[in-house]
Amino acid sequence: MALGKYSGAAIVLMVWAGAAAAQSIAPSKAMPLGGGASLSLSAEARLRYDSYENGQSTSGNDYRQGLLRGVAGVDFRWNPALRVYGELATGQVAGRRDAATANFQNDASLQQLFVDTRGNLGAAVVGVAIGRQEFADGPRQLISLSDGPNLHRSWNGARFYANGEQVRVNVFELRATRLLRGAFDEEINGVERLRGINASLVVASGGGANTYLDPFWIHSENPHLRFAGRVGLDDRDTVGARLWGQRGDLRFDWTLAHQSGKHVNRDLDAWGLFAVHSLALSNEGWKPRLTAHIDLASGGRASGSATLKGFNQLYASSNYLGEGQFLSLSNLLMLAPGLAVSPTPRSNLSVEYGFARRLKEGDAAYAGGMRAYAGSQDVPGREIGGLLRAVGTWSASDHLTLFLNVERLVAGDVLKRARYPSGGYAYIGATWRY
Repeated sequence: MALGKYSGAAIVLMVWAGAAAAQSIAPSKAMPLGGGASLSLSAEARLRYDSYENGQSTSGNDYRQGLLRGVAGVDFRWNPALRVYGELATGQVAGRRDAATANFQNDASLQQLFVDTRGNLGAAVVGVAIGRQEFADGPRQLISLSDGPNLHRSWNGARFYANGEQVRVNVFELRATRLLRGAFDEEINGVERLRGINASLVVASGGGANTYLDPFWIHSENPHLRFAGRVGLDDRDTVGARLWGQRGDLRFDWTLAHQSGKHVNRDLDAWGLFAVHSLALSNEGWKPRLTAHIDLASGGRASGSATLKGFNQLYASSNYLGEGQFLSLSNLLMLAPGLAVSPTPRSNLSVEYGFARRLKEGDAAYAGGMRAYAGSQDVPGREIGGLLRAVGTWSASDHLTLFLNVERLVAGDVLKRARYPSGGYAYIGATWRY
């Protein structure tokens, strides 16, 4: 990746991020400014190399890309009740650079700039954050930062919160940030909205059993969603609950959600159920753990004018079903058993194989980003395929993490009949945070 391809603003951000991250101590954290005020600097640099085989499920679409993320942040605290946080970011791509979207190829972006003020109400902490901010409060099958691209997803608006010992409540009213590829040319997309409320309640704690219940309501408005063969306004209410925690050696995370509203001019009635589990087999040696996740997301009635049954995964984590973006949480039944180990206290390895089927014939199988496998709605069968995933991470130091990810989709009957090939995706890289 030649520096000649990068803008001056991007180079400045990368140099700052790299210089700050190279420090082995933290001299720029909580620097006193007098009168109780302080200033902290932060930075992140991520370098990743991607390899695609039959990328976007297109035969012969094999290519390589280099990705670079540079982030620099400033946290100014006037006092314990008032802080201002700002963050600049750049994203750079080598390989198919001209085709990269603005969340991958971006000279420079004002990623975050918000004011956070808080106080005490009895034993609870209450506050509000106003401005441009990242947001990922909710089940990761629905809400995330989108860590796969170079630039995270950000929102503009207000988030109100109240945190007590047994209950946490969060209310939000947000507008999407529309990224463009130049320097500081992003816009507030006032018609793509996210509002709602979520909470977290302690159900049980202590004695090796910790359980939490997180009810939520999310109202989303996306004016240009492509779904069920139409592009237009998707106005949707998602109501549900997440039950998660740990009981002895078992960790669990269950989410149930129902969706209603309209897509273009069609009524919606959809649902999703996601269950993630991890069972520790031993707390010694490599600490092996059995893992499994079961995902069900409704589909059906994609054509015609009847009530649409397709589930919308909203702003799901880009790595939940794989960074290769082979699958989406719509018209899907997936069972993915796996095994995870920790060879050292700083390293983790995991492997899983997911068996993917569609719930309803007559509706498409869906790739990442709610992109339908065109023509799959017209072929019989339910087997989408098998998805193999292997992930490894090693924290080489307190600041540096190395990672490897390998994915392989083995096309099943549905994809084969719709003339889609098997495909592969892999990446290797490093992240340095300061």
